[in-house]
Amino acid sequence: MTRTSRIMALACVLACLVLRPAPLMAAEDPDQDGLTDVWEAVFQTNPGRADTDGDGFSDGEEIRQGFDPRQSGGIRLKDTDVDEDGLSDRFELLFETDPRAKDTDADGYLDGQEIAQGYDPRASNGKALAKRVLVDLSEQKLFQELGGVVIASHVVSSGKASTPTPVGAFTILNKHQRAWSRSAKLWMPYWMAFRADGYGFHELPEWPGGKKEGKAHLGTPVSHGCVRIGEGVAKTLYDWTPVGTKVVIQR
Repeated sequence: MTRTSRIMALACVLACLVLRPAPLMAAEDPDQDGLTDVWEAVFQTNPGRADTDGDGFSDGEEIRQGFDPRQSGGIRLKDTDVDEDGLSDRFELLFETDPRAKDTDADGYLDGQEIAQGYDPRASNGKALAKRVLVDLSEQKLFQELGGVVIASHVVSSGKASTPTPVGAFTILNKHQRAWSRSAKLWMPYWMAFRADGYGFHELPEWPGGKKEGKAHLGTPVSHGCVRIGEGVAKTLYDWTPVGTKVVIQR
């Protein structure tokens, strides 16, 4: 390598160091609220005070739970996206991406695009993040998890007391866009089985004439054991969930 080429190579390295923001993990957190100074600047919280709004919860804890750390009273956090990469600042924090860089792993895809497609925005090798469907029967809610982060929640209707939804750990066994229930004589759109003996997720049942069953009962256990999902949401979940996805149902 000639002297000129060595100088040019060194200049490139120095340019990269200048242009690339300092690692998030290297930033300081003097008030020990779970937010480094970088994140305090993003969310406009007080870097010298662990609990900016004085409500008894640390700033980091509030943001992770979706609450505004600058306002007491349980005010929900409004979505912001400082680097305009399609991933909200709260999700940047949860997925540990860089809120100052549109493309954290510099692989040519925006962080928001990668999360939407189920890929890790911190890894440039096309690594997929694990998906999981969690159902909490006590809340009658279904949660979509990506890489351990809850990205969406939906109200559902599970089995009634006489025909309860089974609890435990399962996997999605098979899928069918429009399954027919011989016993109930109803269509079950966007069917996803999680047990071989007839238990699964599906959109609100549909009579042969097109009328939907149970629209007013979402949030109430009324099914024969399956987990009913609302219109629109069922297709979104169906498209997002591949066969083999882990399912956990708990009380």
